[in-house]
Amino acid sequence: MTEPNPIFEKNYKDYLRQLDCTHMPRWVSVLNITVDEKRSTAQIPFFQTMYRVSPAGVVDKRCRRPDYGACVILLKYLLMCPPQAPSDKDWITYRDFADSGQTQNIGLADYAATTISKRYTGSLERPKAAVSALGGRPPETDYPYDLAAVLPALPRIPILFLFNDADEQFPARASILYQRRAAHFLDAECRVMVDWYLLEQLKQAEQRNI
Repeated sequence: MTEPNPIFEKNYKDYLRQLDCTHMPRWVSVLNITVDEKRSTAQIPFFQTMYRVSPAGVVDKRCRRPDYGACVILLKYLLMCPPQAPSDKDWITYRDFADSGQTQNIGLADYAATTISKRYTGSLERPKAAVSALGGRPPETDYPYDLAAVLPALPRIPILFLFNDADEQFPARASILYQRRAAHFLDAECRVMVDWYLLEQLKQAEQRNI
């Protein structure tokens, strides 16, 4: 069995120690999640998997700890919870966030979208089926794309997924947008990780449909 990365373990335990369960009423009202105050536990759906988060740890319904990235996303989501739900819901790209100035993170965000674009070049029906399997719904505004869908990543943090297949003039292109208020719930590094989890979720949804 592979030994846990000691740095990851330290960070994970530090985040757990920072959890303040007196904020549970705020988590309910602002994040729109379910909590069990007696057990000091929050229930958070991340894409299509429900997790339980408490000072004791992060586990899925089988009491298994998810990978480090998912743990960080879920813990930061609780730790960053603002006092009130922000109202700025306009859709923006990663580069448009005020905290996106780290070159490495921008590159990783671009690479995730590029990987999705290459994966679905010439096969529009595949992302359509995968997005539908992930609970995607049409956005309120019409977008001039072959595929436009809003996907539930976390409560209060939907993703706007846009995809144009390749044609005679342009290559395929995927775009991943968040509401501007997402910066109040997750930092730049976590939003990049959510992009990569979206890619993995699309892959898994395809496999389930085969």
